[in-house]
Amino acid sequence: MSTRATIAVRRPSGDYLAVYLHFDGYPEHAGKLLEANYLTAEEVETLVQRGDIRCLDSELGEPEYYDTEVPSTTLPTLEAMLDYSRNCGAAYVYIFDDGQWATRKLS
Repeated sequence: MSTRATIAVRRPSGDYLAVYLHFDGYPEHAGKLLEANYLTAEEVETLVQRGDIRCLDSELGEPEYYDTEVPSTTLPTLEAMLDYSRNCGAAYVYIFDDGQWATRKLS
């Protein structure tokens, strides 16, 4: 069983660019890797621009993307982004906003 997550960056325009992360989305793995390796909005946007991610490498946080590209999604509000996450079956949401990461556990 996988722990699904959403990774998102809030853009200066106020919308969110988000992707689905399939494996190892729990904070002790994905959360730590994101906080250690993606320190700017530009780095996070580059990470999510290519589309949905199968997993993050356990050492460097490098993404393994799906062979069939599933594009990232632009969402206008935080609530729309959280709805997207729930629809993906995400257990966690990682949002990069104003220079820092925030983690939310979805129920």
